[in-house]
Amino acid sequence: MDALALSEKVIGHHDDSPRVNLRPITALATGRYEKCTYATPRSVVLVPGFQNPIPHYLPPQWSAHTHPEGQLYFHRNSALRVTTDAHIYTPEILDNVLFWVKLIEAILEEKNIPILPTIELFVLIEETGCAYYFIDHGSRSQFWLDSIQSEDLGIPDVVSPSHLSLYLEYLYWTHIEHFPMHLGGLPVKVVKDLLCVLSHGLTDQMTSQTSTFFYTQKECAQFIKILKLARENTADGHQVCVIARLWRQVCDNRFVTHYGQETSRLGRDQAILYDPPQSSSRISAVARFITFTMSDAYLAKLNDLFVDRLVYFSQWQPFIRRCLQGWRRSFWSAFAIIMLHGFLFFVPCEPLLAIASASFACTSLFTSVVLVHRYDRLETDDACAHDVHEHLTALYSTKHGFQFVALSYAIPSALQLWALVFLALNAMVVLSGMVGTCCAVGSGLFVAVVLIWFLQTTSESSLNFIPQALRREKLEHDMSM
Repeated sequence: MDALALSEKVIGHHDDSPRVNLRPITALATGRYEKCTYATPRSVVLVPGFQNPIPHYLPPQWSAHTHPEGQLYFHRNSALRVTTDAHIYTPEILDNVLFWVKLIEAILEEKNIPILPTIELFVLIEETGCAYYFIDHGSRSQFWLDSIQSEDLGIPDVVSPSHLSLYLEYLYWTHIEHFPMHLGGLPVKVVKDLLCVLSHGLTDQMTSQTSTFFYTQKECAQFIKILKLARENTADGHQVCVIARLWRQVCDNRFVTHYGQETSRLGRDQAILYDPPQSSSRISAVARFITFTMSDAYLAKLNDLFVDRLVYFSQWQPFIRRCLQGWRRSFWSAFAIIMLHGFLFFVPCEPLLAIASASFACTSLFTSVVLVHRYDRLETDDACAHDVHEHLTALYSTKHGFQFVALSYAIPSALQLWALVFLALNAMVVLSGMVGTCCAVGSGLFVAVVLIWFLQTTSESSLNFIPQALRREKLEHDMSM
């Protein structure tokens, strides 16, 4: 029997209204925080004497509840438990809700789906019909009346039925977080299990640099204190909301790390989803040369932060703080280099070299200002992993990855080095005019030799200028010791 026929059965006559548009949704698609309505406060007359608020009347078994955040919602405690955030104090809305509940009850009867005491129905009244989902408190899951493709509900791809169960539990706790006041509380074991999860997460964060736990050490410690208080009063709706919100985050983390699956993520830098490798290109070689290999360091860190398109804010924040510090240093260094060009006005120099070095320094200064301005908002405690994920997703290229992003991060420091190179060449021109070409070349060679030795000594991957025979002799000597 289709929805139209069932609606006729429920209301006793044919209804041409859009009431037959019944669609399934998840607990994430209720539009809870997207609703845009306006209150209309107005002046009232205060009569003398003590005033009781005017009572609102609800049908039998219905009760009103207020979420800790302030949202009013309603619950029906009956054979089929029903929850809705529709304002059923309005008679027309109440009539609409009752119609849809009767229709869904008729569909349950038609499909021979048993109405268990642990089942709860959520209905969302829409302009074109009604959206709904069921939750089961026994299995901590969410379900619907018909077979539905997961992508139609916005559910991510899964690798197994147990992996899907993790996401359905995530949706279950989302519902409990949004409607916690009518439950009468949660079992103490739920809180104890959550305390164990957070205790392990705290230890994992303290003892591992690649922990997959999503909260920092400080946050874990704070939540453990909160849950110890919640454990003493699990019947309070405010504590139910807190517990549900934390369990929701735990289930979400378990889903993305493939908790309990054949292939699970044991470290945040471990990729478990296949991503075709990006071949090295001329762009990489050019970026490496332009930035004196600095872009490679940025590229490696960005790839480490975005493994399988996941972002851990605890890892992102120290990285971007170091970047901001470097860009601010680049600004002042570039400013100092620009000031040094003032001396060139008083000595004969090569104008093209002066223009090149000044242009590089100015560009370094401006790019560092732009980067600091753009990323300052993603470094503060007000930012979150979601903001960073959206930003990195927008920057990521399926063809080149973060290659151009890493290049842009390295540009301020690289350009000031190029500015120094051209300024040094100009200094040699000035020096040759003052003391002769031989002295200028000699001074340049001395600086070059010292610089190469310094780079060789302090670099892990620079070219080794020690003769091969001496290296072999040193290696044999080390092995014999």
